[in-house]
Amino acid sequence: MSQQDVVAVLSERLLIAAYKGQVDNVVQLINKGAKVAVTKHGRTPLHLAAHKGHLHVVQILLKAGCDLDIQDDGDQTALHRAAVVGNTDVIATLIQEGCALDRQDKDGNTALHEACWHGFSQSAKVLVKAGANVLAKNKAGNTPLHLACQNSHSQSTRVLLLGGSRADLKNNAGDTCLHVAARYNHLPIVRVLLSAFCSVHEKNQAGDTALHVAAALNHRKVVKLLLEAGADTAVVNNAGQTPLEVARQHNNPEVALLLTKASQVCCKCLLLAANSGPDTGGAETGYPQGATTALYKFLQLNLHQLCFSFPFVIGCL
Repeated sequence: MSQQDVVAVLSERLLIAAYKGQVDNVVQLINKGAKVAVTKHGRTPLHLAAHKGHLHVVQILLKAGCDLDIQDDGDQTALHRAAVVGNTDVIATLIQEGCALDRQDKDGNTALHEACWHGFSQSAKVLVKAGANVLAKNKAGNTPLHLACQNSHSQSTRVLLLGGSRADLKNNAGDTCLHVAARYNHLPIVRVLLSAFCSVHEKNQAGDTALHVAAALNHRKVVKLLLEAGADTAVVNNAGQTPLEVARQHNNPEVALLLTKASQVCCKCLLLAANSGPDTGGAETGYPQGATTALYKFLQLNLHQLCFSFPFVIGCL
């Protein structure tokens, strides 16, 4: 057997030892001259050890000079492979050694995308703290926050928002994170996003707001939350439909009723605001003009919240 053949055999054994986490074997094989071989998917011993969470093997391979950022056939690095399964200690070690944080795979996903898609909030936290780009978009235009919202990972969503992610960024379909959460009926995520003051008025490529999306899919509780947050019931999509018309088209009577009541609330509030508007001079209300102007402005800014929080005052629910 030639020296080249011997090295090839040793290198194949190194792949197996790294995959199984056999620390002593890894050391012996490296000392005998094993080189970096790859699997049929282009993965190195470092890819395998990172994915399996074999921290000591990862450390040995790095000390032996393995390329931190070598990519497999899917363009994933060892950092991607660790993030897919939430191996936080491995992620921290790779970061400490200076790996590229924002390398993208064939789908445009970074390690942070992977961690957030799978809901590994601690891994996401380590990546964000190290400076991973929270605004990076994959080929579908999704940020890590889009992916966390799609799979209803509340803690990862919070980590990203605290790390500077922007809920109103849109993917290639024009969807914000609120559109995504509304589509998948993830009520806790909707609450988190609303608490972060995301916009409820953004439209996607079809002209739909999150309220249109929730109304079409009969997500009644999401609709209620959006209305409470001030979502506009009168806005129309590219087809010229309001959320109410969308709900009726999809035969969602409970949502349609909710939207009808909300529309009635808005009308009554507008009448009240108009009756005490800045041009009345206080004639209809008996209050000074300054007071009615202030009331008018307040109602303009707080119609939905006022009506849903205090229906017994407005008398219209």
